[in-house]
Amino acid sequence: MQSPQPTREKAYHSLASWWAEMGIESDPLPKSRAPVPQKPKRDVPKPQAAPKATAAAAQAAGYGDAGGSAEDARKVAGAAKTLDALKTAIDAFDGCPLKRTARQMVFARGNPKADLMIVGEGPGREEDEQGEPFVGRSGQLLDKMFAAIGLDRDKDVYISNIVNWRPPGNRNPTTEEIAVCLPLIERHIALIKPKVLVLTGGVAAQALLRSTTGIMRLRGRWAEYRMKDEAFEPGEHVDAMPIFHPAFLLRRPQEKAKAWADLLEIQAKLKG
Repeated sequence: MQSPQPTREKAYHSLASWWAEMGIESDPLPKSRAPVPQKPKRDVPKPQAAPKATAAAAQAAGYGDAGGSAEDARKVAGAAKTLDALKTAIDAFDGCPLKRTARQMVFARGNPKADLMIVGEGPGREEDEQGEPFVGRSGQLLDKMFAAIGLDRDKDVYISNIVNWRPPGNRNPTTEEIAVCLPLIERHIALIKPKVLVLTGGVAAQALLRSTTGIMRLRGRWAEYRMKDEAFEPGEHVDAMPIFHPAFLLRRPQEKAKAWADLLEIQAKLKG
């Protein structure tokens, strides 16, 4: 039977030679072994750092203002004069990279003639499967929250999201993805022209209010959402109330007392 030693040494020679060609200064053999002659080392160029994305590369990837896709979205949205036209335009829009991984576009649900419009951050798994926003556990809680102040989910509320496609793994949309989709939701709001706008969670509130303040400080305080549309006079606005996202309340039920106070503020505003 052939000793395994020659086979091992042959394998070692091959490994040592390959490492030498790659410029790796190391000995794969334990120190107790005798050194094996290696091939002369070649200078292997060090890998260069990846260049920063250029505007053209960003545009090719479909990212926000850096590549012009937000401007493309603004043109697409501006040409839509009705909700049906906007839905068709968004469904055909390829500028947001989220579309490549989502199952389908999620547009809206509820009554477009309602006084109250709710905007979330983006679809989750259930929404991606069913094609409607807020239909999972957080959506069920949202319906219960507004039912508690006498609002029916089908008659008195209209719901959409900042982005119309599910981010992979239910992560938050990135700033680039939001930048691309912002003109679409702004046009959506302009077509609905609600009496009251409710922004669920920090992503929606920060994006539409152009704020960097966290939701813990934004919630419960009325803000002015400035209408971003040529059809409206400069400065025309909608009263907006940021609230906790229902998904957050599922994780932190102790915050429901604050959420209830916000709901009562919304109820009073609608009645007033």
